Amino acid sequence: MRTLICSFLLIAASRAQQTSAEKLIEEGHWKRARVLVEGRAAEAQQDPRACFLLSQVRAAFGDRSGPLPLAERAVVLDPRTAKYHRQVAEVVGMAAQQAGPLQQLFLARRFRKEIEIALSLDAQDVQALRDLLEFYLLAPGIAGGDRQKAKTIAQRIHAIDAAEGFLADARTAQFEKRTGDAETALEQAAAVRPVSYRAAIELARYDLSAQPPKPSRAEAAAREAMRLYPDRTDAYAILSAIYACRASIAALDEILVEAARRVPDDAFPYYSAAERLVADQRDLDRAQHYLLVYMSQEPEGNRPTLADARRLLSRIPAVSGKGGRTGSFGHAGAVEFAVP
Repeated sequence: MRTLICSFLLIAASRAQQTSAEKLIEEGHWKRARVLVEGRAAEAQQDPRACFLLSQVRAAFGDRSGPLPLAERAVVLDPRTAKYHRQVAEVVGMAAQQAGPLQQLFLARRFRKEIEIALSLDAQDVQALRDLLEFYLLAPGIAGGDRQKAKTIAQRIHAIDAAEGFLADARTAQFEKRTGDAETALEQAAAVRPVSYRAAIELARYDLSAQPPKPSRAEAAAREAMRLYPDRTDAYAILSAIYACRASIAALDEILVEAARRVPDDAFPYYSAAERLVADQRDLDRAQHYLLVYMSQEPEGNRPTLADARRLLSRIPAVSGKGGRTGSFGHAGAVEFAVP
């Protein structure tokens, strides 16, 4: 009980120290955070937190050259703050995904160095621990990858946050293709109280991709996540995919309208519904319309890009095939949008 109380106090203290931009980033509102962060861009060279946030925002919108110098500048200005080292590690990790084999080895060493510094400064940084777990799972052995160490990291996460610990177990089990263990861990994560938004979302995603899928449980988990945070779009996106798969057009229209009302600057639920319809090659007129809605505004950070949407759109024939036309789009199709 004492450990649990200490964990809650640490989480509360961490959140109390968040800036408005950091809270928006945590909730996935990258465009809103960008307005605040870019407004302080002129100060970034002398403000480590401004450098850190600007690095995060630019990485979320696909900038591959700007984030690293900003993250490095934050470390130079304040080498004793763990999350600044963690950001360097994360940017280096993204660069490694695009690098050749030899460069990947160099970047892997640098990633590990920075993430270990971050954890030496703040052993309670769950995000840094998640990053290290991914490193141990994905890196080749010659670069330091080690599945057993990944499991040890999962145990460390358990000691800080129970839901995140079970999610770490699930990630390790999924990587090792232990499907039953992964599902059990996700169920345990979603059962932790108070409910974790991320745990509910991860369980819903798992249920949608399971063989066979479990759409009813996915719907319940997504509804619970939506209840917790009605202004975040992940739950709406999952529900839109479920209703598109079921051809529950009234429910689909209703959830898309609610998503647009709650989070008008992130049209990801439209993309999610279109993706499902295109995968099923059904109701393609509707899928095309949803993609045009998605493309009518700049995508949110860390969401499918306009290029992704165009690729998905290219999979729709010029004239929809069988089952492609359904008539009225209802509320969700009430407005026409131009493709940028």
